[in-house]
Amino acid sequence: MSNVASKIQAFTAAKFESPPKFTEFCRNGGKPLGGIIGGRSVRGMMNATFETSDPGSLEVLATICEMGHSEVADAVNAATRAFQGDSGKGWKHTTVEERRQLVMKLVELCDRDRDVLLACEVRDGGKVSELAEGDFTQIRACAEYFCRVAAGAELGETEARPVADGVKGLTCREPWGVVAGIIPWNYPIVLTAWFIFPALLAGNCVLIKPAEDTPLSALYIGKLAEEAGFPPGVINVLPGRGEITGQSIAENPGVRFISFTGSPGVGQSILRTCDLHGTRMKREMGGNGAAIVLADADPGLVARWIGRYTNQHFGQTCCTIHRVFVDQKIADEFIDAQRAFFAGLKIGYQSNAGTQLGAVVNATQRARILRAQQETIARGGEAILAGGVAEVRDHNGYYLKPALFRTRPGVDCNPAEVFHTFATICPVESAEQALQLANRSPYGLGASVWTRDIPRGVALAKRFRDGTCQVNCHNSIAYGLPYGGQGISGGPGGGVNCEETFYDYTQIKALYVAEYPG
Repeated sequence: MSNVASKIQAFTAAKFESPPKFTEFCRNGGKPLGGIIGGRSVRGMMNATFETSDPGSLEVLATICEMGHSEVADAVNAATRAFQGDSGKGWKHTTVEERRQLVMKLVELCDRDRDVLLACEVRDGGKVSELAEGDFTQIRACAEYFCRVAAGAELGETEARPVADGVKGLTCREPWGVVAGIIPWNYPIVLTAWFIFPALLAGNCVLIKPAEDTPLSALYIGKLAEEAGFPPGVINVLPGRGEITGQSIAENPGVRFISFTGSPGVGQSILRTCDLHGTRMKREMGGNGAAIVLADADPGLVARWIGRYTNQHFGQTCCTIHRVFVDQKIADEFIDAQRAFFAGLKIGYQSNAGTQLGAVVNATQRARILRAQQETIARGGEAILAGGVAEVRDHNGYYLKPALFRTRPGVDCNPAEVFHTFATICPVESAEQALQLANRSPYGLGASVWTRDIPRGVALAKRFRDGTCQVNCHNSIAYGLPYGGQGISGGPGGGVNCEETFYDYTQIKALYVAEYPG
């Protein structure tokens, strides 16, 4: 292995200890953490609670109150009042500069309490510190980007122009009003930021529904929003299970727009519910990312880069690589290098220094991944690393070994998103064959080409049926460029991170004005 290749490592943990402020927040004086509705902590009429745990140790971190149909209705009413204003000036009447000041105050408070939010990511989300620290930087980066977009956005009325004899027409762009973000467990801080900042800056009031596995960061951000001075009802947090809290949000016609990230099955179910009363919904519903490795690539080097991306957050990243199509001329060398990278991952507790592959989020995911590993072999995959349960000394979390399989064209042994350090490698005869196989998936979130020939790589990448197409990189995001999916992975609108995202949180109307007849 070359010196360059040996320096490419998986995301790795530094030793992490939870700050006392995180522990104090979780304990909440011995009471369950309530939802946040209209600026108040709410226990909920169902009087139901659930526990959120550290997936690497199974230690219960906090008890959370579950919000149901009644609380969702209360949150919609509180957000509507905050949007309209009881005395004439609601959130929709604030200026972009007023919204920007409050957003940036919230960012400053997040920076102040960085260690608490990192603990939410590491302890509640199971992330290694290297990845959690990168995620935290997205709070400021996202807020600053959308502040710039909002400052230059064309909101309100356009100048009226003649459209017919005696008739003038204009357009009016305005916020939806009450919008909801249904946030997944794998990137809670990042995806909460990607939702709330464009939505708030466009003039909407928000409902945040965090995943039941990782509710702490959203609840803490909601607490900081109150300290920042957001009016009550502008930011509401509704923890609970998807089938109860999430479904109640989808059923409420007062929610005008929903941003959803999660699985295709859940997203399509919510979409059908939204269609009953006309609520708009944008969605990102996972992926089964492909990488094409051309014959001119260094197989040892590229195998390690692909291994790093496949293992990002232990494979629990929507756009990551799970299907590799490698030119048969270098396939054996590539497979050997990929096996070595996967086998060398240090499995351990996410707060311990050196850990590279920690526990998956819950028992359901563990069972699903184990089943997928077995089904891959049953469908014709040849085990290079068979996966299975891993043991970690002194910790009883949901640990699994990485899995790697060899396959061949015509054998569809990896049809669905597995969400672990899991990949299939298929030797191919040509780039054209690889592209056809890569595009055969119903998903379409992210794909990449690996080659020394950049123009050829770009030409191939343009032909991917994916929302994000990459050459010699993967899992790429940048503010100003859209991140969204095609196929069952997402749509409609501009995805996230771009100017079109901001406009997704607005509605545009046509207005025609004529003189009074006679």
